[in-house]
Amino acid sequence: MKLRILESQWTPFVNALCARRDVESAGIILAERLHGGEALLAKQLLLVPNDGYLVRRIDQLRIDPIALNRLIRAARDSGLSVFTVHTHPGATQPWFSRADDIGDAKLMPSLFTQMPGPHGSMVIAGNTGITTARAWLENGSQTKVDINIIGKAPHFPTGSGGANSQSMFARQRLALGNDGQEILKNLHVAIVGLGGTGSVSFVQLAHLGVGHISVVDGDLVESSNVSRIIGATVADIGNTYKVDVAARYAASLGLGTKVTPMRGHLGGEFSTQSIEGCDIILSCVDRHIPRAVINRLAYAKAIPTIDMGSAFRIGADGKISGGAGRVVVIGPERRCLACWGHIDPHRMRVEALPPAERAKETAEGYIEGADIPQPSVIAFNTAVAGAAVTELLRLVTRFGGHEDPPMRLSFDFLSGTIRRNTLVASISCKICLATNNEAERFDSNDIENRLNNSDNTFSQESESE
Repeated sequence: MKLRILESQWTPFVNALCARRDVESAGIILAERLHGGEALLAKQLLLVPNDGYLVRRIDQLRIDPIALNRLIRAARDSGLSVFTVHTHPGATQPWFSRADDIGDAKLMPSLFTQMPGPHGSMVIAGNTGITTARAWLENGSQTKVDINIIGKAPHFPTGSGGANSQSMFARQRLALGNDGQEILKNLHVAIVGLGGTGSVSFVQLAHLGVGHISVVDGDLVESSNVSRIIGATVADIGNTYKVDVAARYAASLGLGTKVTPMRGHLGGEFSTQSIEGCDIILSCVDRHIPRAVINRLAYAKAIPTIDMGSAFRIGADGKISGGAGRVVVIGPERRCLACWGHIDPHRMRVEALPPAERAKETAEGYIEGADIPQPSVIAFNTAVAGAAVTELLRLVTRFGGHEDPPMRLSFDFLSGTIRRNTLVASISCKICLATNNEAERFDSNDIENRLNNSDNTFSQESESE
């Protein structure tokens, strides 16, 4: 199980708890249960007030039940999970003492009578801030909880060891370290869209030893896909879903990656809830509505997300006159795709039109180029996907440059250049500047109205995945 916490909330919370070295300190974390994985998202981090302790010493504390009930009232009202947190002053490594075990054995059943679980407890070593956490499930069993701290440079803890210690990953461990390889084994990545960049990204993650990959795409393999979807064959045309090609490829490797194929489209057959429990999202879509939905999800559920795409211009002679690609990393403490200009309300309106109305507007000249196939070449897709996976490795393993990670990479395929882009902060965005506030709920049906009412400006481009 994983507990996701925004770094902007976690750092001051831990600093406040560890400020006292002479006595133990306590707090409460109220967390939302996420779908699509065994994960929770911290919604509120609350300190026990000074007058909320019945006993408070260097090796013991007891919280006033009245104070505790006040702190968890929001959990009862909203059905959130409750995690108690306390420090061990002077300790360099956290552990659960026998007194902790006795206290949790009394408290956890009480919490389950008030709201659904899981509920849990957490200990912070006062000298180092290192944390250990555990959760109780509905059946009374316990499980370890990994704490994922999400900010500009997220922190993902290592797993418990296993298959990634095998010799197949020996060369990778030389670059990423043992901890980095174990983080990959413990990682859950969602890839939305298995066209050109999505297919190449999936294959790289499978070879890297990522533990769990959920793939979302509702399309069958078409004849034009075989030249750019790795693992697809002529026999798959019209018969096999792209997600099943990916699952088949991973199974053939034998590296232990779990693949969850989702045969449908995000915002259609599958809601955003189906992937909100994953650790990282790779957005490989060629439509603006699902891109806008993923953009919102990255901030509403604190999920680091990497969006990628390519665009080409075709001259009158039928040759490529311009080609560009991009990789944009979004999520907490980063600017969103709307700020970068990669969400176009006009294109979203066109995508949302019923087929008959869309055909009518096309015939009348109001829509141009919406259904024209765009160029896509596996070599260009591989360049973009490789850069995106490199940024994923930077995010989760901190192999290098995590102190100053790129926000956006732009590719010029004609000149063979790659540039790091920066963006001036804007106070007008209602998406990424709301990261630390209570996340509003949304769905794909109202995303167009929300974006049309924002003050952002958007650029238009022709993209192909």
